[in-house]
Amino acid sequence: MTITLSHISKEFVHRGRARRPLYRDVIRLFGGYYTPEQTVALDGVTLDIPSGSRVAIVGANGAGKSTLLRIIAGILQPSRGTAAVRGRVACFFEAGAGAAPALRVYDNVFLYGAIVGLTRREIVCSMDEILDFAELREHADARIEQLSFGMVQRLFFAIMAQTMKLGKADVFLFDEWFAGVDLRYQQKGEELIRRLPLARRIVMYASHDLELLHRLCSTAVYLSGGRVRMFADTATVVERYKTDVQTGG
Repeated sequence: MTITLSHISKEFVHRGRARRPLYRDVIRLFGGYYTPEQTVALDGVTLDIPSGSRVAIVGANGAGKSTLLRIIAGILQPSRGTAAVRGRVACFFEAGAGAAPALRVYDNVFLYGAIVGLTRREIVCSMDEILDFAELREHADARIEQLSFGMVQRLFFAIMAQTMKLGKADVFLFDEWFAGVDLRYQQKGEELIRRLPLARRIVMYASHDLELLHRLCSTAVYLSGGRVRMFADTATVVERYKTDVQTGG
């Protein structure tokens, strides 16, 4: 399993004003040329990540962390460059994405389990384990909309944990996944990730929690302004990032 990114760039076009013909016509009337506003999220990112890697993604808000993960997941397409991912990808992005708020916890386990690749038989056999891991057995008949954010986070992490245990994915992508859960459950989730056999797997984790990244990941990518500032061991990258934050670098 490998991830190979070659000169990846991604721009987002802001189309708000572009939809107003009068705005364009006024510019052209005075001899101007209308160009839609763009935000550069990634700029020439090249990375080669082999099997057995646990990679942190470090950077300020807007550095391109989430965009990078979504390109690797195939959710977004790069504007330029190529992204080659060998292996099945599991995404731990927004808690509850794909959920049915009006349905019960029990029903959502079947729904989301199917989305992440679990068979009905696997879900049935894993139901008790999922509910116990999420610490939601007593809430199995509650609707998702009745749960707190942290409880929803726990439920969907527990479902995804089964994809790890059953070998349903090779590449695991996390984006601030433990934000909003209590410390005890965060430690429970961290232990699961640390115990994940990495022989033929890759884990990538984006977060502002530098201590968490240091505990989970051996290497790190430092993104700044959509570019790779550094790719090295986590301790070195985190120290460089802290220095840049303090000095405004």
